[in-house]
Amino acid sequence: MNKGIDVSSHQGTIDWKQVKADAVEFAILRAGYGRELSQKDTSFERNFAGCTENAIHIGAYWYSYALTADEAKREADTCLKAIAGKRFDYPIYFDIEDKTQLGLSDRRLQDIAAAFCTAMESAGYWVGIYSYKAFLESVFTADFMKRYAVWAAHTGVTKTDFKYEYGIWQYSHTGTVKGIASAVDLNYSYEDYPAMMKTAGLNGYPKSSVPKSREHRVAKNENLWGIAEKYLCSGARYAEIKTLNNLKSDTIFTGQVLKIPEK
Repeated sequence: MNKGIDVSSHQGTIDWKQVKADAVEFAILRAGYGRELSQKDTSFERNFAGCTENAIHIGAYWYSYALTADEAKREADTCLKAIAGKRFDYPIYFDIEDKTQLGLSDRRLQDIAAAFCTAMESAGYWVGIYSYKAFLESVFTADFMKRYAVWAAHTGVTKTDFKYEYGIWQYSHTGTVKGIASAVDLNYSYEDYPAMMKTAGLNGYPKSSVPKSREHRVAKNENLWGIAEKYLCSGARYAEIKTLNNLKSDTIFTGQVLKIPEK
């Protein structure tokens, strides 16, 4: 489990050296919002540079106002321009929660999210969905959620009961971190996203980093941890198998053929 924050221009000028000293391991930066490049977050470049200089892993999110799939595609196009040329260790998240979207049908909302994510994936990015717990659980189906990285907000509790699998839990909107003058969102990450990006050759990492692979047919009662121990000498490397096979959950099935990275 890794400790992280998410920030935007609302946090003002951040002292990233102090943030790093406060044991923050990753930051999800707002890259922007809406459909125009003029809506790029005014602090994004400065925050990206600060994280890079202090070895803090970086992800990004794009706040959506889209009311149709076409508008979401335009938001993705703008996001791609805003983040071009940069490398990210965490997914690029589609932030869907605006009050203007709340009256839309579940089907429309899923189409909007899928349009953004598909466009980003086509450009070589690992993408995810962000929103608050009740919205994610009421709008998106289990099958839909398995397709993408999930970042769920559920604050005011010591343990979330979010019903879908998730990679990041945002557990506070009122956190305090050294180097940041205002309140900040706090998160825990449960996936080794940096390793997964490198293995997959996504989010700015070169495709040449994708390892050669062999195959393994899943036997009864096997799990990813045990398979990783068998082939990679460490169960903790199971995320590399997930990434190579584009698995969205830890569930595998008897008879399933998995690609296994070479050591």
